[in-house]
Order: sequence, then structure tokens, then C-alpha cells
Amino acid sequence: MSLLERDNINYLTHVEQFFLTLKGSGLSLSASDYDLITQWESRQVPVQLLCRAIESAFRRAEDQARGPLAKVSLTGLREQVETEIERAAR
Repeated sequence: MSLLERDNINYLTHVEQFFLTLKGSGLSLSASDYDLITQWESRQVPVQLLCRAIESAFRRAEDQARGPLAKVSLTGLREQVETEIERAAR
């Protein structure tokens, strides 16, 4: 399955741009980050919910690191994002 199939380009692009803007660096994500996004899409996690979960996980990690997180990835935040998704589903 191509990551650039028509059905998921908007979901992928939206999440990619959201995350890159949030962290303030980078031009694209890693292959593992793209794979993770397609997994969330296949689970039908709404893009708005996913972006809120990513932002919450990112901010929490940023607070713990006490500074900018230029090197962080979605894969690195996966557990925290999953926790946020589960919280919202309750």
C-alpha cells in the first residue's frame, strides 16, 4: 500500500503539517512516523482528536525536558499519544 494513496493523503498531510509546525522544525517525517499515522487512520482516529492528543503529548514531553523538543518524533511520543486518545474515548 502506498502512503500516498488518494484516500489518506489529506489525513497524512494534515497530521504531518500539524506536527512539524508544533515542533518548529523539519521538512518531513520519518517512515516510521508515516506508518504510525496510517495506523491511526486505519483505526479511524478522528484527525482533530489525533492532533489534540499529539499536542498534549508534545507539551507534556516539552515540560519534562524543560525546553524545545526539535528532535522529537511521533514514534517517540506514541505511548503518550495513545494515552490521550484513550482518555478522549472514555
